[in-house]
Amino acid sequence: MIHEQRLVETFLELARIDSPSGDEQALAEHVAARLRALGAKTQIDAMFNVSAFLPGRGVKSGTKPLFLNAHLDNVAPARGIQPVVAGGQIASDGTTVLGADDLAGVAAILEGVTALLESDKKVLPLEIAFTTQEELGLVGAKGLDLGNFSAKEGVVFDGGGPVGAIILASPTHNLLEIIIKGKASHSARPAGSINALKIAAQAIAKTKLGQLDRDSTANFGIVRAGQARNVVPDKAEIVGEVRSRNTRKLEQHTRAIKQVFEKTARGTGAKLEFRVTRAYNRYEFKKNDRVIQRVAKALKQIGRAPRYEMTMGGSDANVWNAKGIKTAVVSVGYEQIHTTSEYLPIAELVKAAELVQALATA
Repeated sequence: MIHEQRLVETFLELARIDSPSGDEQALAEHVAARLRALGAKTQIDAMFNVSAFLPGRGVKSGTKPLFLNAHLDNVAPARGIQPVVAGGQIASDGTTVLGADDLAGVAAILEGVTALLESDKKVLPLEIAFTTQEELGLVGAKGLDLGNFSAKEGVVFDGGGPVGAIILASPTHNLLEIIIKGKASHSARPAGSINALKIAAQAIAKTKLGQLDRDSTANFGIVRAGQARNVVPDKAEIVGEVRSRNTRKLEQHTRAIKQVFEKTARGTGAKLEFRVTRAYNRYEFKKNDRVIQRVAKALKQIGRAPRYEMTMGGSDANVWNAKGIKTAVVSVGYEQIHTTSEYLPIAELVKAAELVQALATA
């Protein structure tokens, strides 16, 4: 049985340990100690990813383990989090994020496993990964060595909204870095100069951004140019992205953006560099896929009807699926993430822990 007060205290403990992306060591050591206390064989790698392995109880030899995952890092502002408990929910004090994305997932896994081990129920072998730098581009998951893992199915506890959502599809994500190199001059004597910022602005204005189709989006998030107000900019940098749940469309949209910049720069004397980096690859499940049915069954056991959703965001699940572990993402209850208004209904956190327990029960 889930111990609500202990679960809340666990979350508060986690939230009060600073863990902004790239600085998760203290939290990694804390959760590793918690896992060792449960009898898990636990290790921390050079990136401070935590891996833990618990043997099954009351199950046949050779039973495949279940993989469970959540991430340890928080987006800024994430130092000095002071969670406030009131009105049946946990919120930040308004000066930082709460960190429920994804400490709610971490707390749910810790409590769900603890409660299950306290019971007399059969328990599946469990393989747990608490990853780092997820918010920086799934960095910890990409770097985690899965050589000691044997699970073929798993669940990532890292989705927003009430417990019950199962993410069926996630996009492929291209990162764009565009550099235009022109020629500087004094702004009072612009003859002979090549204004890189002007070329960039013209190209951006011609580029289709936002929602491109039902599966695809594009965005330019950063534009950098210039050294001083009286110098014609000789270099402009644009940092952007394209996402799509359809890989063919992704490549079409990426090519279309490149062609706009090439056409705009042509004949100006400027040089163009257009770099594309694959951040992660898509995945897609059907409702009758085994891992999805497994999660849906567990949700029904805790009194929640499954909600099937698609996302335009990435998570560690993109990495696990690419590495051969069929992994579904589920919601854990948090709301208004990545803002200082973030909050977590306690009842949803309890349901997330109950879902861990239901999934891990043999």
